[in-house]
Amino acid sequence: MTIVQTIEIQPNHRLVLNLPLELPVGRAEIALTVTPEENVSTVNEKSAFGCLHSFAALEKIDGEKGAWERAVIEKHEKN
Repeated sequence: MTIVQTIEIQPNHRLVLNLPLELPVGRAEIALTVTPEENVSTVNEKSAFGCLHSFAALEKIDGEKGAWERAVIEKHEKN
């Protein structure tokens, strides 16, 4: 019995093979051939800021400037 599967390997993902539930008893040989794609960059070009910036509420960004300083002054001003 010969089973051939062609799968696309995603960066940082597990490799999953779908084998039949009932395999004949005996020896099995599994061969994996990886053919790299040309001009594929595996480097994540976004920084953490770039990734999180997509979730930002743009209308609140200006109000966040200096927020840490204001919070510290407010906290310690009362003491």
